[in-house]
Amino acid sequence: MKLLSIHYLRGIAALLVVVAHNSFLLSGEWVKNIPGALGVDIFFIISGFIITLATQKSSITPVSFIIKRFFRIWPVFFITWLLACLFVYRDQPLGTMINALLFGLQDYTRPGPGFGNSMLGPPWTLTYELLFYLLFGLSMMISYRYRSYVCAGIILASTVGLQLAVNGDFALASQISPQITVTHWWQAILKVAGNTILYEFIFGMLLAEAYLHRIVSKEVQWPRVISVIALIAAPFAAFIIGPQKFGMYGGFWLAALILLAAIISDYYRPTKEIPLMMFFGDISYSLYLVHFSLRIFILRFLPENTTAGQNILIFIFLMLCSILLATLFFHFIEKPGIKLGHRIAEKMRFEEQRVNS
Repeated sequence: MKLLSIHYLRGIAALLVVVAHNSFLLSGEWVKNIPGALGVDIFFIISGFIITLATQKSSITPVSFIIKRFFRIWPVFFITWLLACLFVYRDQPLGTMINALLFGLQDYTRPGPGFGNSMLGPPWTLTYELLFYLLFGLSMMISYRYRSYVCAGIILASTVGLQLAVNGDFALASQISPQITVTHWWQAILKVAGNTILYEFIFGMLLAEAYLHRIVSKEVQWPRVISVIALIAAPFAAFIIGPQKFGMYGGFWLAALILLAAIISDYYRPTKEIPLMMFFGDISYSLYLVHFSLRIFILRFLPENTTAGQNILIFIFLMLCSILLATLFFHFIEKPGIKLGHRIAEKMRFEEQRVNS
């Protein structure tokens, strides 16, 4: 099941992040209001929503789920990491490079949820994505029918429990995590598992459950009217509010409103296919991964002292290069990786059925 409104939002979220990271080249006060971080909050909620919808068939085993998700994110990430290490971050210590490859974050003494971010920049979010996938897979093993609710319970228990056990109190802000000194890999996992930005996945899962169970009748029209108004007002609200912190004391609330409105609108009247929006939705993951390192690489070859007009041209050039590289990654790495993951998962499922029979 593929909702075009969600697919379009993925593309918009990726573009928000890319524009925000390149906005230093633009002039004017309006630039300060580009809500780049909102794209991350949207991504997390979409992830919870899509994962719940994608696993609604009971034929999907936890192992198949993990394999498909691994091949969904790993090939593009690995190639991005490899090229970045070869051409962008050659001066970084080998340990830092390996840490980035293993989805480790740079400085766990820094505030969450980024903890100094990844060496590659935006891929710090994959650390939370992977943890969510593992918890969701575990929840599928515990109860397939109630997998999203079990996963939500595990996340709530881990965030509240870890913060209370270590900090002595609980904070909803996603900038707060268990005050653990990280000297081993498992302590880093606890820092991440205690961060409330995971609640964005919960909201996405609950949205999916509501959508699947059709809790609102289509005969009742007022939710559709409100959702259309919200979608029209959302871009203006986002730029008026401007950049916010990640998570529960930041962009979560506007991201949640946008996703809720988009899903309600699509429920009443399916979104029409728009080729350009489909394109950006398709390349959104690759675009999100490659643009940051590509920007650093390209800027090394450009003059430092440039005029405002030249900066605009550089901005356009960086955007076009990012989109072009993301398109190549999508067609030649991401899509083949997804297909390979599906083939492996199907083969394992077939072998499991043969053994059981």
